[in-house]
Amino acid sequence: MYLGWNDYELIYLIKEGNELALNLMYHKYCNFIRIKARELGFRGFDLDDCIQEGLLLLTKAIKTFNNDYNKSFWSYFNLILKRHLWRYQKKWQKQEYALIDDNIKDNNTFKETILEYSSLFKDEMLRYIYEEIFYYNTPIREISRKLGVKSSKIYLELKKIKEILRIEFDL
Repeated sequence: MYLGWNDYELIYLIKEGNELALNLMYHKYCNFIRIKARELGFRGFDLDDCIQEGLLLLTKAIKTFNNDYNKSFWSYFNLILKRHLWRYQKKWQKQEYALIDDNIKDNNTFKETILEYSSLFKDEMLRYIYEEIFYYNTPIREISRKLGVKSSKIYLELKKIKEILRIEFDL
């Protein structure tokens, strides 16, 4: 289909307003974009989004390509595509992690479970440290200040808490 045309000729025709040449470029680079997106781990709907982003980027690359730098269009587009997909992947992962964090924050059963496990500790100090660290997320320095003990004492008590939990849950 596009075997008789090289990238430079197609770009020249596209800049002249030839729609068929633009369609040929889309067809030529669509599989290349798909391969690069799959290499970064995109699947399903995210892969389709990457292909659409890549085709838009191809249009932009065609408009901004300058033959004077003695670089091939393929290497120019490959570099732009990789950078764009890396940025897209980082943004995609941040959104995914944000959704996971929101699900954890909204889930009150996690905090209820922490309070339920606090009954495992017979010592009042262990129970207090456990609730402050795991339920209220209080820093150790603040706990040591409230209890009037050194931070090293809190760390020792925290080791005891972890050991009790490890024994209780066979970890």
